[in-house]
Amino acid sequence: MTREVYTDKKFIEFSRSQVFMRVFQDTEQQGARLASRFRVIGFPTLIILDSSGHEIDRIMGFTSAPDLMEQLKYIFEGEAGKITI
Repeated sequence: MTREVYTDKKFIEFSRSQVFMRVFQDTEQQGARLASRFRVIGFPTLIILDSSGHEIDRIMGFTSAPDLMEQLKYIFEGEAGKITI
């Protein structure tokens, strides 16, 4: 996803209205702690949190930039009023 999705110009523009934090479980101490806390069992896993840090959804596995944007839009629209974007 690093090469195909996060470098996609449309995804970069889309992501400017969001807060993203990329964490590597295998190379960062915080990554291992967060993977354990959120019970991540496979990679890549995107965990969508509300402004309080509570999980509202997750996306598991590779997906293309257009598909990821659609999935995130659906999640954000479904949580309208519950999360701050």
